[in-house]
Amino acid sequence: MNFTAKPSYYQVGGSLANNSPNYVKRQADDDFYNGLKAGEFCYVLNSRQMGKSSLQVRTIQRLRNEGIACAAIDISEIGNRGVTPEQWYAGLLRILENNFNLSDIVNVRTWWRDRNFLTPVQRLSEFIETVLLANISSNIVIFIDEIDSILALDFPADDFLALIRSCYNKRANNSEFDRLTWALLGVASPADLCREQNASSNTPFNIGRAIELTGFDETEAQPLAAGLAELTDSSRQVLREVLYWTGGQPFLTQKLCKLLLENAHLIPDLPQGGHGGTAPTFGGEQERVNNPQEWVEKVVRLKIVENWESQDVPEHLSTIRDRLFKENQRIIRRLGLYQQILEQVEIVPDGSAEQMELRLSGLILKRRQRLTISNPIYEAVFNKELIAQKLEKLSPYSEAIKVWLNSNCEDASQLLRGDDLQSALVWAADKSLRNEDFQFLTSSQKVILSNQNQLLHSAKVETQTAQVEADSAKRKAKQWIGIGSAVLAGSLVGAIGFSTLAYQRFKLAQASIEIEQNGSDSLLLAVSQKTENSQALSEALLRAIASGKKLKTLVKNKPHLEQYPATRPLLALQVILDKISGKEQIKTSSLPQRKMNWQAHAGAVTSVSFSPDQQILATAGIDDRVRIWNFSGHKLAEWKALQQSVNMVNFSPDGKFLATAGRDSTVKFWNLSGKNIYNFKGIQGSVTSISFSPEGKLLAAAGIDSSAAIWNLSKMPKTILSSVKLSGHNGLVRSVNFSPTGNFLTTLDGKSTVRIWNLSGQLEKTLAMPAIGISFPPAGRQYRFATVTLNGKVCLWNLLEKELVNEFETLHLDAKSISFSPDGERLATVGIDKTVRLWNLAGRQVAQFEFEENVVSVGWSRDGRQIAVAGSNGTVWLRQVEGLAELLKQSCNFLSSQPEYLRRVSTICK
Repeated sequence: MNFTAKPSYYQVGGSLANNSPNYVKRQADDDFYNGLKAGEFCYVLNSRQMGKSSLQVRTIQRLRNEGIACAAIDISEIGNRGVTPEQWYAGLLRILENNFNLSDIVNVRTWWRDRNFLTPVQRLSEFIETVLLANISSNIVIFIDEIDSILALDFPADDFLALIRSCYNKRANNSEFDRLTWALLGVASPADLCREQNASSNTPFNIGRAIELTGFDETEAQPLAAGLAELTDSSRQVLREVLYWTGGQPFLTQKLCKLLLENAHLIPDLPQGGHGGTAPTFGGEQERVNNPQEWVEKVVRLKIVENWESQDVPEHLSTIRDRLFKENQRIIRRLGLYQQILEQVEIVPDGSAEQMELRLSGLILKRRQRLTISNPIYEAVFNKELIAQKLEKLSPYSEAIKVWLNSNCEDASQLLRGDDLQSALVWAADKSLRNEDFQFLTSSQKVILSNQNQLLHSAKVETQTAQVEADSAKRKAKQWIGIGSAVLAGSLVGAIGFSTLAYQRFKLAQASIEIEQNGSDSLLLAVSQKTENSQALSEALLRAIASGKKLKTLVKNKPHLEQYPATRPLLALQVILDKISGKEQIKTSSLPQRKMNWQAHAGAVTSVSFSPDQQILATAGIDDRVRIWNFSGHKLAEWKALQQSVNMVNFSPDGKFLATAGRDSTVKFWNLSGKNIYNFKGIQGSVTSISFSPEGKLLAAAGIDSSAAIWNLSKMPKTILSSVKLSGHNGLVRSVNFSPTGNFLTTLDGKSTVRIWNLSGQLEKTLAMPAIGISFPPAGRQYRFATVTLNGKVCLWNLLEKELVNEFETLHLDAKSISFSPDGERLATVGIDKTVRLWNLAGRQVAQFEFEENVVSVGWSRDGRQIAVAGSNGTVWLRQVEGLAELLKQSCNFLSSQPEYLRRVSTICK
């Protein structure tokens, strides 16, 4: 074969053009083309930068040459965050219109609007059948690229996948659908894309053809040798070495070939007087590379592996790192699996979630029915030392398990006990662990149980011994009875004191487990009833009362909520009462009103804020309105802010004023009648967050364009106030917050960096953490602040010690914000699932409030007994937050009003 080299022969990143001489044809090219030409549903699901886009470009060209009409849809262009189903499906339809030039045939806007009585997916289905197939006479292939972007939608996209499946099902009754074929490309597994795990009959993947996209082999990659031919007549040997290092990975192969051309001065054994530190001039004569292996390895080490983060342009290794170290429930098991593969442990592919995550990262591949590292470059960058360090940071018992494993699991002194074991079990509760972790924790628990049994046996023996001594003492002279009794009592206390203490702790743990399990059982009974039968709910409530009563007895000394040994009864009581309250037939029952709502704005409510005296509530919305309400939903005041949209509203600490953050780059100060007192300027772009210092003398604001500032309010409104700038952020500043004591403030930017500032605007500390939200508790609490990550992990930080104190996973698909209750006992987290969840500081869920709209923000009343919730469609909810005693009282009152439960509940609730 004859290849002509060009100066820009290699392309690193992006799709290759149809005429690119360096395109490498693989088996996947023919498989993809032939499958689609035959009308099969085909999908290419693989790691990034494996050549999917270039494969799509080539395949489309080949199909069009056959007279087949093609549409290429990059689905990520439609967007995901905040996009509604209506917008998303309309976006698909608009792209189809443009791709197939249908604008002269149909007015898409009118067509879509005229069918608003149909669901969005039904409208798209009708468009395909009545417009697309009716007006395009040739065969059609629709390519959906970046299909993994549907995972970030605020709603499941299973209906879209079901639509694809239905197009193939319709072929049996409508031959027109024989002409329509679909292709999906992206970085995900079929299991990832189908959120509804039981919807196997609606997924297209069980009728489709998976196209395997592998790395280049030496025969396929020969077009790449042409680019090296201008440098050496050993191009084939050099290419062989390149493929050894890259494993044929397309992006890395192109990049390494390009680096070789750019670093010809590193060629070993060049003639004297050659290049003087720069690339040699070859003229018409080619130099022979005497040692291709040494040259390629040198370039790999210097230009890819060493200081790889600064040389990773375009990003490739960074993308793999982010997927490898993504903090989800499977991170421990994923890293443990990768560690085993690094150590050449034979792992059989089984399709587990951890294996698929690693394969989709590109790090590993299946070769001859075993998993192996994809190439030596990945092995050098993501090496054993790096993985071991990461695992050590993740595990709270990293040192102990390391010593224990090195002792062949025989050093029992390293096993966990007491609080260490309890903390480890809490940490491990929602994580997928390595086998070694399971073995370590199980062995620790076995030791504890063994010790407990020994203590109980010891207590029994000691008691028997003491009883023998007591019988002996009785036979002594009567005058020694008093002395003997005292000695006996002392010996009994000394003999069984420690055993009794251990036994009490053991019984407390047993009781806690039983209470937690009973609470879970009652909750499961309530939520598993698809019809939500009233009798089933009452039975579940009865069980929840029983476990709640036992918990109340257990915490009779009223410890902090964080110290509750179980919390499931609180959650069960609250959820069941909510379900009962929502049933039409019992709305007039003895239950008090626990939730109320009203329409507060046209469009989304962006912010809610309680007044410090807990008498009124302020709301703001995208309708550019500020409104003040009483707790019955009666509007007390309203005004137009003239800020395009109001992003946030806050009461001043004395409750006399309101501050609003505007989309128009302004912060405005108002009295409670709506009079504008002062306008603050100095923020670039839309203002995202505002915060008062605790005493109300300072106001801070943050904006979307890397800006934040502080104003001193003491001279307002007499003079024009200058601001103290807080500069150096990375893009969007999500939030600004004064500390509870007011001696510093924090900003959180779009790159998940928390910055600590003094009140003069000087940066004191920078903390890099994967946070999307931050909140401070009241002054005096142990934990200085809390953060929540996008994937729902809550972290509690001790700022003085610069350390992470505790972390736990929430159940949110996509977390948005976090906020402390005013007493510091609870944390409220908000996600995209229309749910607000409350947690204690130990990471146990204590409440779950579900709403009819997406939740935008949450505000706490100053006593922590209510939350106000801002809805995405303009609704405000006012929700009671009850403690254990209040939940038990309401539950008992309700069941007492039901004649069939009166006798049973009187015993439990007495």
